[in-house]
Amino acid sequence: MAISSDMLAEEARMERSSRRNVAFLVESMFVLALLMASTAIFVQIFSSAQLEGRDANRLSHAVVAATNYAEEFSANPSATPASVTEEDLQITCDVDVITYKGGKLYDATINVAYSGEHVYTLHTARYVHTPGGDKS
Repeated sequence: MAISSDMLAEEARMERSSRRNVAFLVESMFVLALLMASTAIFVQIFSSAQLEGRDANRLSHAVVAATNYAEEFSANPSATPASVTEEDLQITCDVDVITYKGGKLYDATINVAYSGEHVYTLHTARYVHTPGGDKS
């Protein structure tokens, strides 16, 4: 049986088509692997950004709470409570009182914690003059 040129041409076309299909499959798998790797990287980046945003939000709230507490302390240092809880923030204040001839220096360190984890520290002081105290 003789092989016609049409049969040879058809066989050559099928072989080229088969090679193209394999090449397309390999390229598709490579692109899929690249997309999967890119997706994994983006998920890590966005997850990290979300955690950083949450920490920044907590820090912002802690700064505002510490500043408010410091203003209350500045208004009346002797009447400010040693510990306050606002929402999820725990604010504690350690006060050292130094007595001078003319008054008292209230030196305070305000610590803010979120669920037991330290977030922010603020240092402030207020001098309260005692009327009739020595001015020298």
